[in-house]
Amino acid sequence: MSEKDITTLLKETDEVILKKLREWAEKIVNAAQAEKKVYMEVPVRTFSNVFFDEEKGIIQMGERVAKREFLNVGHAKKFLQTALVASTIKDLVSEGITTSLRDVYYRIKHTIPGTKENTVDEQRESDKAIEDLETMLGFVREQMHVFSKGGKGKLAGPIQIEEVVPDPDGGPPRIVETDGENVGMGGWAIPPIAEPERVRIKKVEAEFVLVIEKDAVWTRFHEDRFWNKHNCIIVTGSGQPDRATRRIVHRLHYEHKLPVYVMTDADPWGWYIYSVYKQGSINLSYLSPTLATPDSRFLGLTISDYHDFKFGKEVKIKLTDQDRKRLKEMRRYPWFKHKEWHREFDLMEKEGFKMELEAGSSKYFRFITKEYTPAKLEAKAFLP
Repeated sequence: MSEKDITTLLKETDEVILKKLREWAEKIVNAAQAEKKVYMEVPVRTFSNVFFDEEKGIIQMGERVAKREFLNVGHAKKFLQTALVASTIKDLVSEGITTSLRDVYYRIKHTIPGTKENTVDEQRESDKAIEDLETMLGFVREQMHVFSKGGKGKLAGPIQIEEVVPDPDGGPPRIVETDGENVGMGGWAIPPIAEPERVRIKKVEAEFVLVIEKDAVWTRFHEDRFWNKHNCIIVTGSGQPDRATRRIVHRLHYEHKLPVYVMTDADPWGWYIYSVYKQGSINLSYLSPTLATPDSRFLGLTISDYHDFKFGKEVKIKLTDQDRKRLKEMRRYPWFKHKEWHREFDLMEKEGFKMELEAGSSKYFRFITKEYTPAKLEAKAFLP
């Protein structure tokens, strides 16, 4: 894709967003001028409107919507907040600049003249207004030039990437190319906006994607050049992944048909992180179609591995009451209904311990890259 093509894609997306914002605003103004009821329809994002789509294998948002009326005392402030954020996004897109959620909060925060009332008191209010617009307009905040904060994720391996970097003076964006096989120890930092308008996955020669929960463990794989020896792309979200990391993993699977294998600690929290990559999350159910990768498979770590790989008892970490509570909750999730997972849940509960990926270092530092992971891959010892 040429610089012109990338610029065109970004411009076209911006134009559609501006058009939708304009139409949304005109609808509100026209209703007010005609002295009709002024309202907006906002998809309901509560747990009651979330379901697990068995066919697609992802957590989805239902179809319920709520009317938010301007002249309703209980709705007026949220109505105002959403309108202020919409105006801010219009400015950002028009000027071709990006900003953070925190910046948006400060941009719209002020005291309403003649009152002691602020437009917003806490950032979560402006964040929710952005979520309103995501669901109403059908564009994610990243396409609307808003990101959370600096990205958490990084990757390395046989992949070539083109990244669009906006020009601060309003000129054509720069196109920055990255070769994933020629990156430093920090890898390629996944930017907070990883949409196709900003990041083009130009060429991929890998056979699969290996997602590693922890940054420190990912560094072990990178230093050992695991990606070179096993022809894969290694990714980490540094714990609970941000939206950009999940987006890149999703795109690698769907745009380049790469299998995705996920590796986490053997504890309820790590296993849940796997499910976030795979099925999506309840809080962001409306984004599951673009963030979740339901064909992902779990590579490890499991309690069964403790026995299969003959770990010593020194790697055992006693389960806490909080761990047991989380495990009980996960048993009820339909996306963990598989017998293989319940066997692991039973084993963890019965034996009363959990393990970290770093447990492999109890044997030797490179055990996880030299023996454990290659053995699991060869045996195709994946959980659903």
